[in-house]
Amino acid sequence: MRLPRISWAPLRSFTVRDGALRGFLRRLNVRLVVAIATVSLVGLIVSGVAINQIVPGYFRQQAVARLQTATLSIILLAQEYADLERETRPGVLAAPELRDSLVFGRAAHVSAGPVIPATVEIYNERGQLAARAEPPNPDKLLEEGLQPDPDLPAYATGPINLRIAGDGTTIAYRIVLRDAYTSRETTMQQIRGALLGAGILALAVSLLAGMLVARRLTVPINRLRRVALQVARGNLDERAQLSGVLEIDELAAQFNVMADRLSASLRILEADRDRLREFVADVSHELRTPIAALRTFSDLQHDGKVDPATRDEFLSRSREQISRLEWLSTNLLDLSRIDAGIYPLDMGWGDLRDPVRSVVEAHAEAAEERGITLSSEVPAKPVDAHFDRERIVQLVTNLAGNALKFTPRGGEVSIRLTDTPQTAIIEVRDSGPGIPPEELPRIFERFYRGTNTGEARASGSGLGLAIVRSIVEMHGGSVAVESTVGEGSLFRVMLPRVVVADAAAPRPDELAQDQ
Repeated sequence: MRLPRISWAPLRSFTVRDGALRGFLRRLNVRLVVAIATVSLVGLIVSGVAINQIVPGYFRQQAVARLQTATLSIILLAQEYADLERETRPGVLAAPELRDSLVFGRAAHVSAGPVIPATVEIYNERGQLAARAEPPNPDKLLEEGLQPDPDLPAYATGPINLRIAGDGTTIAYRIVLRDAYTSRETTMQQIRGALLGAGILALAVSLLAGMLVARRLTVPINRLRRVALQVARGNLDERAQLSGVLEIDELAAQFNVMADRLSASLRILEADRDRLREFVADVSHELRTPIAALRTFSDLQHDGKVDPATRDEFLSRSREQISRLEWLSTNLLDLSRIDAGIYPLDMGWGDLRDPVRSVVEAHAEAAEERGITLSSEVPAKPVDAHFDRERIVQLVTNLAGNALKFTPRGGEVSIRLTDTPQTAIIEVRDSGPGIPPEELPRIFERFYRGTNTGEARASGSGLGLAIVRSIVEMHGGSVAVESTVGEGSLFRVMLPRVVVADAAAPRPDELAQDQ
């Protein structure tokens, strides 16, 4: 029998990729920092473009509105000067030259600076320039942050009526404002400077935040990488710890589940390997005795030194050893079929009392020879169930054979069948030495034979109870054992009377009604 090998090559291949993973984490750090910094930089550029496109138009609208307001002030001021001259010196405004000087000239010079920092031009009714005035102190305006705005066009009013006589006589004039001083450029420079400072600060903060975020992401990944490397090296007890990052914690949880399953699988493989080694050693020992006996008998026959009585004795022992070899090979074949999943069930309706009685009858002679009382108890009415008769016979045979094998002379073995509407219960009780409590959880494991000593253990292979459990599970049932050291053991098999997969099969009473 070939022992399974536990290969660590797939896990060790992780170390080959470990360097690449470290490089990936470094690149991930750089990429996260660059990505966050790029977002900040793009935001800064978008803000600058938006300011250059939106703010100048807004300032222009504000400047035009201020020119409109200043024009209204000049109109009111010119009319006030005209009313004052008409009241104090009637008729003086009739002369165009005096009117241009006393009204328009004064209004222009008073308005250029205090009212509006721009060049004020007033045209009389003849379309001639009547007055022109510029801001008186340009240097002071520059100190105040006001500069000539070349992008602001001249603002001109339509014809404006000016009352020059008490009888309602009016003249039409126009006002033009040029080269206005505004704070647009100064404000734009301040905004650009503030935006640049804020952008540099945001870029620095984003770089710092990017490094912190990258570290928060890559450090847990790096820890998980180190744990995975330890697991790949064979330290199967290593587990990933929670990091506080939801996605990475979910990954760590899945990794721990994988590590748990891997650890459990490897432990099962190692346990099976150990049991197989023990089993091979036991089978080798088992085979050595019959082979040696058969070889001795064959040699004696070949030499012609065997008398009839000795020959009969050797033939009897050889027959026993051949039967034992046949029994051992049958168990091994059954086990291999179970492992391969080709252990067929021939399910059908029947009376469970029949296989129980057959097993009792088959073992009655052996029990009598061993001086053991073998009894059975079955219900008076049929126990109809859906089962494979041959497998149930094998199941009860294994349990009864174990009970007879471990029960000393003068002991008792009883087989009892009871039923409920849903379940049939087969109990096999013996008065043998019992099973220690620490061995009960492993009693149904393959190749496990316990610590019993003597001929009973030497004649076993550790497969009978494992086959029993497999048959019970294939029928959808369960098996349990109760034992007290020095008093005996009780094996209880619980079988569903209808297997779930075959629940649609017609019952015997239904078949009778159909007939």
